[in-house]
Amino acid sequence: MPAILVCWTPADGEEREEQWPSLERFRAWAQAEGLACTWRAYAAAEDGEWELTDEGRIGGVSRPGPRPG
Repeated sequence: MPAILVCWTPADGEEREEQWPSLERFRAWAQAEGLACTWRAYAAAEDGEWELTDEGRIGGVSRPGPRPG
């Protein structure tokens, strides 16, 4: 299975880019490290460019949505 590119930004605001065997491995590592970060995952397209496949947040304080009326 080809690697994915994960761009993640921890609380310090410095974006990092790393290749991982899978998104699940990155998420498991980040949770085990106790990281709070946002992330975007990319897969290589046929033309060699990276295409966004998923994005999300791990850990940290969740922001509540609007309360129902």
